Amino acid sequence: MGIKQSILALIGVFVLILGGNWWFRTKAANAFMNNNTPPKVSMIEAVEKVLDANPGTVAVDVNLEHENQQLAWEVVLNNNLEVYIDVNTKEIIKTEQGWNIAKVHLIDN
Repeated sequence: MGIKQSILALIGVFVLILGGNWWFRTKAANAFMNNNTPPKVSMIEAVEKVLDANPGTVAVDVNLEHENQQLAWEVVLNNNLEVYIDVNTKEIIKTEQGWNIAKVHLIDN
């Protein structure tokens, strides 16, 4: 593969990643907007709940998303933990460890 093809492939991958990110974020926001009912749990309450359950961490990102067929706040912590809070009950419905791409070894020498 030539250098031009490599650059074009890299640009294509970059566009796909950004496009997918935009698509899923707007999809969650549109689902909320089409429902026309505000969540019972505010973003601030969701973050407070997550930080109380995970002392010593800091929230770095918060999104409104669908998780397991229900609307939830996704709170990402500085330790790459993703915590999902139900927007109606304020319960933690799921936690998962995010990927730290810097620690993934792609090629061993």
